[in-house]
Amino acid sequence: MRNHGSILGILMALLPALVTAGHAETLARKTTHMVFDIIRQGDKIGTNSVDIDKQGDTTKVRIETSIHVKVMFIEAYRYEHVCDETWKGEQLIAFASKTDDNGTPHRITFSMAGDRPSLDVDGTRKDVPKDIVPASLWSRTLLHRPDWFNPANGQSLRIAFHDLGEDQVQIHGAAVKAHHYKISAQGSAFDRDLWFDGDNVLRIQLQGSDNSTIISDRR
Repeated sequence: MRNHGSILGILMALLPALVTAGHAETLARKTTHMVFDIIRQGDKIGTNSVDIDKQGDTTKVRIETSIHVKVMFIEAYRYEHVCDETWKGEQLIAFASKTDDNGTPHRITFSMAGDRPSLDVDGTRKDVPKDIVPASLWSRTLLHRPDWFNPANGQSLRIAFHDLGEDQVQIHGAAVKAHHYKISAQGSAFDRDLWFDGDNVLRIQLQGSDNSTIISDRR
C-alpha cells in the first residue's frame, strides 16, 4: 500500500510538468489552410489549396491545384498538380510532386543526402544549389532566394524580384491592402505579379500562353 502511495505521489508531482509540456507543444504548432480561386478572363477555371503545418522549426506544406479550361463546353486544357514540401527552418529538405499537364505527366523529387541536394526530374537526377527552393509562391520569405525550380516540371529558374511597395487590390469585391512584388526568370516565361498579406500570398497574376490574364485570389 505504501508503494502504491509513493507511485501515486510521484505521478501527481509530475502531472503539472507533463500538462505544461503538452500545452507548450500545442502552442508551438500552427496550421494554415488557404484556398484560391483561379480566374481567366472573368471565368473561374480552377482552384488551388495550400495547407501549412508548422511545428517548431519544421514546416510541412501541401499544395493541390486543379484547372480545367472549356471552350464551347469542350475541355481544351486540364492541369492537375499536387506537391508536398518539408522545411527545416529556411532549408528545404524534401519535396515531391506529381503533375498532369494536359496529358503530359511529370514526377519531381528533391532530397538532401548530408549537405548534398539532389533534384530528380522524371527519373533524371541533377545536382542543384543547396539553397534552391520550389516556385510554389506560398511564402514571402522565399522571394529573396535567387535559385528556384518549377514544381510542376522541374525546370531550373534564376529569379529576380522587384519590390513594388504597398498596394490595394480588389479581392472578391473587397479592397485589401497588400505588398506587391514582381518576379521574373532569366530565359523563361515564368513571370508573376504577387501580392502578400503578411507572409502569406493573397493574389498571383500571370499571363497565359495565349496572352490571357490569369488571376489566383485567396478566398
